[in-house]
Amino acid sequence: MKVNSTDMAQIGPAVGVPFPDFQLPDAGGETISLHAWRAGRPALVVFYRSAKW
Repeated sequence: MKVNSTDMAQIGPAVGVPFPDFQLPDAGGETISLHAWRAGRPALVVFYRSAKW
């Protein structure tokens, strides 16, 4: 499927919409939510592909 720049503008939430809360394990194996980790502070969430699998 080809995606052009017009399509890309409509993928994901709109600017200013809060990021949905989610839970993941931390480095120690404890589950923590984005909401709890932020504690009201701003956060930058980045997803990237780190290796060829």
